[in-house]
Amino acid sequence: MSLPLTQIDLRQRSLRLASLIADDLVSRQTSDGQFKQPDFYAKAFAVNLWTRLDRVRYAKSIERALTALKSDRQDKSYHREFIEYALLDTPDLSSDTIRAVLRNAPNQSPDVANWQLIGLINRQKRRSDILAKMFNRAHFAFILHRYWQKPLFLDRPGSFSGQYHAFCTALLSQSDNARHQRIAGQAAKMIAKFTGSHGFTNLLGRGAGQNFGTACAVYALMKFGHLDEADAALYRLEDGLLKAGQLPLNLLAPTRLPDKPGPQNPQTPGWYSYNRHDDYLAFAGHWLLKASLLQDVYSHSDPCPKTVCSPFVAQYSSEYFHAQITLAGKQGFDVSGAPVIVSGQGSLAQVLLPPTGGEQDVPSLYGPDAHPLPAFGDQVFGELLGAKRTSQNTIDLTFGLAGGIGHRRIEFGDRCVIIRDAFPQKDIRNLHLLRILIDDKVNLVQTDHNTLSCHALGLRITADAPLQIAPQSAYSAAGLATRISVVERPSATLTFCWSDSDA
Repeated sequence: MSLPLTQIDLRQRSLRLASLIADDLVSRQTSDGQFKQPDFYAKAFAVNLWTRLDRVRYAKSIERALTALKSDRQDKSYHREFIEYALLDTPDLSSDTIRAVLRNAPNQSPDVANWQLIGLINRQKRRSDILAKMFNRAHFAFILHRYWQKPLFLDRPGSFSGQYHAFCTALLSQSDNARHQRIAGQAAKMIAKFTGSHGFTNLLGRGAGQNFGTACAVYALMKFGHLDEADAALYRLEDGLLKAGQLPLNLLAPTRLPDKPGPQNPQTPGWYSYNRHDDYLAFAGHWLLKASLLQDVYSHSDPCPKTVCSPFVAQYSSEYFHAQITLAGKQGFDVSGAPVIVSGQGSLAQVLLPPTGGEQDVPSLYGPDAHPLPAFGDQVFGELLGAKRTSQNTIDLTFGLAGGIGHRRIEFGDRCVIIRDAFPQKDIRNLHLLRILIDDKVNLVQTDHNTLSCHALGLRITADAPLQIAPQSAYSAAGLATRISVVERPSATLTFCWSDSDA
């Protein structure tokens, strides 16, 4: 019989992770105060983390980092809001030092929810006069209008990300404003629903699987009393660190940082062009340390509903699997033609259908061939045109392909997920329907021409036509994936079915 979960245990585990990150950052700092890899704001959050943990022990690292911050170039990529947030939150750091670091750098204020919120929190810390309070109220009204679609924070207008929803929730929970706290509490409930018992907090949208989103989620879950889910998310951070020997940027593919990380490096799935390992490392440490300092709160034990949906997100959970899908978005990494599916419960749960797609603005591991939509061969790929929930358990998608229009229906049951494709064109030579990606870490066995099994997950995958299987054919945010398709048919049905015993 397992011991009951306590909040002090969660705090101690959070503190241990934060301390390990702090020591790792020391080992990565160079003699001039910089880090081995380029960073935007790692030095500022490292100063915050080192100061809060042990100002004396980390004194030399703090001094070197502050010296480097004062000499950093303040070009158009200078993350003023992030650096200021970290410095304003650092105990006993003088206003003269903060001014020497920030100098005259302007705020960036891009049309992104987390940047807008961090700017609001900074202003609240800097000023408390009547004029500032009025401006803050107006700014917050703008943020709610543009990014808050109850109970979700959008990443950017029209696009959702589980990672940046968690970040916004954690940020807003830092405010002393009672209304801000109520909204953050509502948003934290959605993090709990996405996290469940499996602990994968950020499977949808930009930044899927990255460490700082999970750390923000841990903080928000603990602060608002979702302790079981916080425990599960903490486990994913601990497990990633154990497997990689350091906290990996991508918890879905935990490996040590290679010499040349980046979106074009096959050893770094889940990276976008703007990712900086030390930024996310220090940022994750910051939120984990904050989690370790939280006070006891009332623990929520309300069961999560099976289905959660909005115009932007649909989610379905059963005792066998958990499925999530985004229904709207601006770019390839915002949407997916297939749900993200986690098979099983608790620490043994495994990603089955992984998050797909990545930043499309620059060359990366994630091209159109990585999207789970129909295609003609390996040259002409389907594009998601729209998605909507048509019943409690059904989602209908429309895709464009070679001038034609196709349809996909996804149905969820307690033990099964069914994906049906139809492309009613006369010429279907070299047409590949489905093109669903299975995480390559799932041990699939083909038992006949249209059936795959995974005994470890108690899973059987069947199609109504012969399956074409292409192992290690594409990259997902979790790494290499196996693609399964049905070729040269006007329609195809793929069924995932779980059983209580081995498949």
